[in-house]
Amino acid sequence: MNNKGNIILSLLGVVAIIGIVVIIAFIGFQFEYGNEKQVTCTVDDKWIKRASGDDEELYLVSCDEQVYKISDLFFKGKFDSSNIYAKLKIGKKYKLTVTGYRFGYFSSYQNINDYKLIKEKGKER
Repeated sequence: MNNKGNIILSLLGVVAIIGIVVIIAFIGFQFEYGNEKQVTCTVDDKWIKRASGDDEELYLVSCDEQVYKISDLFFKGKFDSSNIYAKLKIGKKYKLTVTGYRFGYFSSYQNINDYKLIKEKGKER
């Protein structure tokens, strides 16, 4: 094969690699930022998970038997995860704004990005 053919094949290889990287980045972005929806539920429990030997904390909240995480999201400008975690109270009902997907195989959780306490009529808070 001549030099021109080698150059074309090399360029096609580079374009293919760039395409694969873009697709993987898009899928990763969708895991964290995609599928925004509202969920109404009562907080059952909450806990902090730490990987062994790792300083990073994962804030987890069980809400009507579904587990959600609370983590910072750079592209949403959300950097107050620990404050959200502290303000959610067990036994209280909330309207949550969540993003992402739950994939148990990858230990991936939907992320709580915002919350609003739902006050029940006839009950003191």
